[in-house]
Amino acid sequence: MPTDMISRSPRLPALALLLIAVAWPATAQDPDRRDLQALRFYIEEDNQDAIQSELRRLQIQFPAWEPPADLSTLTQDISGAAVDRIYQLIAEGNHQEAREAIAQTERDYPDWSPSADLLSTLSLAERQAAFDAAVTAGNRQAVIRIARSTPELLRCERVNNAWLLAEQYAAMNDPDAAFTVYRGVSNSCENPDILIATLEKAAAVASAGQIGDLADTMRSRVPAASQRFSTVENRLRAGLGASPRNLPGSTRPTGAPSSEPQDAETTITADMRPKARPTTLGQPAVRPTVRAASKSRRRSDGASVSSRVARAAGVGDWQTCLALTAKATQAALVSQRGWCAFNAGRPMQALRDFKVAAARGGTASLRRDSAYGMALTMMRLDMVNQAAAVAASTDFTRDQRLEIESEILDARGVAAFNRGEYGQAISYFNELERLTGTVRRDLALLRGYAYLNSGRRGKAVTEFRKLHNQLATPETRSALSTALR
Repeated sequence: MPTDMISRSPRLPALALLLIAVAWPATAQDPDRRDLQALRFYIEEDNQDAIQSELRRLQIQFPAWEPPADLSTLTQDISGAAVDRIYQLIAEGNHQEAREAIAQTERDYPDWSPSADLLSTLSLAERQAAFDAAVTAGNRQAVIRIARSTPELLRCERVNNAWLLAEQYAAMNDPDAAFTVYRGVSNSCENPDILIATLEKAAAVASAGQIGDLADTMRSRVPAASQRFSTVENRLRAGLGASPRNLPGSTRPTGAPSSEPQDAETTITADMRPKARPTTLGQPAVRPTVRAASKSRRRSDGASVSSRVARAAGVGDWQTCLALTAKATQAALVSQRGWCAFNAGRPMQALRDFKVAAARGGTASLRRDSAYGMALTMMRLDMVNQAAAVAASTDFTRDQRLEIESEILDARGVAAFNRGEYGQAISYFNELERLTGTVRRDLALLRGYAYLNSGRRGKAVTEFRKLHNQLATPETRSALSTALR
């Protein structure tokens, strides 16, 4: 009954008043979302008569309620802000609070229910948190159980989960299961950086043949990255002591030797003499710093880079370059400062600058060249694995990749020799020679001693004699004398 009728009829029979009270029980509460549903509909339809009628009904049912001056505010989806807050809680990792917020929103808006997307997002976030906690706690069985029950955790956008799962299997001495995970990634993902990183990781549990199978799958699925896959595969094969493959997309310099032929000499399996070593063996020979004349390492990157900085870098005045760029924030200048610091013998500063420029670079070429600087600097700091990771995730130019892969093979070959893993050292040096068409004298000498220490005396003599004939030195004389005893 309209309120104006009630006000004009002060002497309504008691029964009529009772009926009104029964039909619309007075309450101090405001109308909820469901109570306002009809009014919202009329407002959206702009039905003024119906709006006024519904307002009168609501004012009788909710005497304390005052409708807003602007009725259009009643049509706003108030639950939208609540839902946004729930998603924010999920993103922050507050999963229990998110569930409580869902329950509260359902109470506040009875005609609202969480969407399937919201519930699945929350559920997956909770499973991810449980997975991470299990990894941190070293609970390998829990990691495997969670991954098996939640396949969504292993999708390409969450590839780190798959890698962690494979590591759990490897730690449990189940390399076949670990390789199966890596194979799943290679069959599912198409991002070349992800695939190359997967290939690198698989080498810890896979044979050379299995590495080849993974790489073949990657080449067939992402042919545009075939050269990258092939280069990494042959480096990994070298580390596993296997001969390189003549692969699609792989390049071999003109005149580069083919893979080492198998000789028929008898392998000495029980040589109790001390292992022969070069008298001057240490780390790989010190390489010259980056050439100032290298365009990619001293370029001005356009008009945005100060001409004075470019001029200083161009003449090799690294200290002036560093002084001029001391407060630089522009990515191109920061990258230039990285090259100047690299050449000035300040690798830690160079690494910091290259990381910033690689993350902030405005162009793909600037980001790539900064990542190249990162990898070279990491090699100078003996961070070989980290440099390999950067190489795996960056689409370098052919020349850049050739240099980085060469340095990695060089460093890993020397490290393998120092560990006494002579067969592996030989494979690294052979792959380096196959890749570049040459091998430095110090590494060739090292390879000769690796032949000698692994019982392949004939190969050692051939290597030492070749070096001696090219340039006779006290080192080659000593090596030949040792091998011919």
